[in-house]
Amino acid sequence: MQNRRDFLKLAAILPLASAADAKSSGTVDWSRTAQEIDGFGASAAFHMAQNLRNFPEPQRTQVLDALFSQTKGAGFSIVRNYVGDGGSWGTPVNGPAPSIEPQEGVWSWTGDEEEIWFMQEAGARGCTRYMSTVWSPPAWMKDNNNVVGGRLRSDKYQAFADYLSMYVRGYQEHHNIEIYGISPSNEPDIDVKYSSCHWTGEEFHAFLKQALIPVFTRDKIAAKLILGEHSNWTEDPVLASLEDPATAPRVDIVAAHAYGGAATGAPFPPVSGRAGSFITALHLKKKIWQTEVANLGRNSAGIRDGLYWAKVLHTHVAENRVNGWLYWWAVSQLGGCLIHLDLEKKTWTADKRLYTLGNYSRFVRPGYFRVNVEADPAPGVLVSAFKNEPTRQLVVVAINENEGAQELELRLAGAGASVATPYRTSETEDLAALAELRIADNTLKAALAPASVTTFVATVTAK
Repeated sequence: MQNRRDFLKLAAILPLASAADAKSSGTVDWSRTAQEIDGFGASAAFHMAQNLRNFPEPQRTQVLDALFSQTKGAGFSIVRNYVGDGGSWGTPVNGPAPSIEPQEGVWSWTGDEEEIWFMQEAGARGCTRYMSTVWSPPAWMKDNNNVVGGRLRSDKYQAFADYLSMYVRGYQEHHNIEIYGISPSNEPDIDVKYSSCHWTGEEFHAFLKQALIPVFTRDKIAAKLILGEHSNWTEDPVLASLEDPATAPRVDIVAAHAYGGAATGAPFPPVSGRAGSFITALHLKKKIWQTEVANLGRNSAGIRDGLYWAKVLHTHVAENRVNGWLYWWAVSQLGGCLIHLDLEKKTWTADKRLYTLGNYSRFVRPGYFRVNVEADPAPGVLVSAFKNEPTRQLVVVAINENEGAQELELRLAGAGASVATPYRTSETEDLAALAELRIADNTLKAALAPASVTTFVATVTAK
């Protein structure tokens, strides 16, 4: 009865669903474990970190808290960095950074203070993982002697492998920063006017086999090797390396971006164009990360945009079994970001997508596992669940795209719980903590607000 009263209290303050609305019901099975979650994050590459660093207080702290705090913000757990290449394109507020090896055999450990600062601030708020991506090797390693376009010269494979090893070791030695993962290429398929480098899958394979794996073995590099990062959602660039027993074991994470040909001008391209299963990576039990996606413009800052990006994340994690998921820019004065910076007025605005993604990232921490949900959801309702065995935390995330409220009823299997705390993002709420819900008969019942994402957090007991 108490649970029913709680449900009615919630329903009373929500707009009523239409008569056609159906109840979403199902079972969350604590005992059926799926993939491990490595974390969620974003980037401040190309001087976006410095642009934020130049903000006065308290605005600067407010933005950092909104991104990384587990009590005040989205609680992101991964920062993606740009490995400087010494390019000359761009501007002081959107451009490249110096290389650690501007000339062959000449090493420099200054010039990246902004990303170091950003990682340190993120770490102070609980972010635990830093990955770094090479947009281009230094120009002197390439066949066009330019950081824009071209290819890595095969006679510089050894030099580039040494460069990546030195980057990982140097950031630990000089900056006390442990690089969790290193990626040798960003979007190897594209032609652009900024730092870039073309690679084929066969070139990746040759580089790994001839140079990178021997160097990482020699130097005892523990950082994860992240490979792929194609601009569209595909594992194709990694297949040659995965299909060779000599190289496959050292490919730790298969990565891709999820633009999926989405730059069509449409505000919300179909999620199906950004998603799909990585059959070979899953067969070989490789971790899979989606390392960059964005709207490529300032779509509506409202809840519809937030719901779209929550749905993209849900599809990757709950359906494609992705382990790590990253948006593109965390902050920027340009489009395609989570928090928009006004560099003149020194003000900031967070889009709803920051908070709907935060419905996952704040509560589903690195080391959690997705658990099976056998559900019969109503149209427009998506449900996923995650657990942490040591702390006995259960996290359920429910997306309601509908204009009306939806009733949710989930039975817990394999464990028991008595209460859950909901956190909701809607048109008027940003990760708002709601009244505690009682769980009766091991069944979570709640009313999902119209156009919202709600996270339910419960501590479970053995059943």
